[in-house]
Amino acid sequence: MPVTEAELDAALAKSLIGDRDFARWFLGQTRFSGEAATCVFCRSDNPWGRVHFQWSDPVDGELIDLSRDCETDVLAVFETTDQRRLAVHIENKLAGGSFTPYQPELYQARLRQWKYRPKLGSYEDATSVLVAPLEFFNRWKAKAELFEGFISHEDLARHLPEFGASFGNSR
Repeated sequence: MPVTEAELDAALAKSLIGDRDFARWFLGQTRFSGEAATCVFCRSDNPWGRVHFQWSDPVDGELIDLSRDCETDVLAVFETTDQRRLAVHIENKLAGGSFTPYQPELYQARLRQWKYRPKLGSYEDATSVLVAPLEFFNRWKAKAELFEGFISHEDLARHLPEFGASFGNSR
């Protein structure tokens, strides 16, 4: 039986907060690799908020102002040994999924604008990570590369069996 994105989000969040070895491995796949940190806050209930964003129109170069409600599939906040808080905003996609308009582009504005909010873990620095099957990444490569990091479902399946079902493999 296929798994849903929400089930994968919950499994990922549970492991990030409850399994130190997995959390350390996951953080090591991000631009925060090398940081000694523990996951102290994790939400997979799609934390959301309004984000203001400027985008240059690729056709005429005109600056476009956008204001959108955005959500993060999983938000994990890690605390370092010197009490810095580092957030990983995780966008999870299934093989057959797609991006909504400006979804990858909005992540950079979100990382900055959601800093220091208590309901979002009061982080001071953040990165964005796309979590998806390789098939999805390859199909949406230009947009997928707008995220600061990528972790495939295939790699996650080595740690979390739920992710094996997301690309038609039980392991």
